[in-house]
Amino acid sequence: MSEKKTGIDPNEELVDYIAPIDPRGEARDIVAAVNGELIRIQRGVPVKIKRKFYLALQNADEQNLAAYRTMEKAMENGKQPAAQM
Repeated sequence: MSEKKTGIDPNEELVDYIAPIDPRGEARDIVAAVNGELIRIQRGVPVKIKRKFYLALQNADEQNLAAYRTMEKAMENGKQPAAQM
């Protein structure tokens, strides 16, 4: 449905979310901000958050994965002698 039909911005709709547990064991909450609006999410607890925060968190996860892959590739390239690069 469009915003005009329902009067609700899709980015303001609530969606289910569970913040992942930090593998390093840190219990710090996740803080997310979108357009000046800030939320704090406790890890491992099911919550409802606005879709705009979900999309921002999803984007951050994708960026972290891309950075990790780039780092792995750079480390692999670093193992090769410079003459072979």
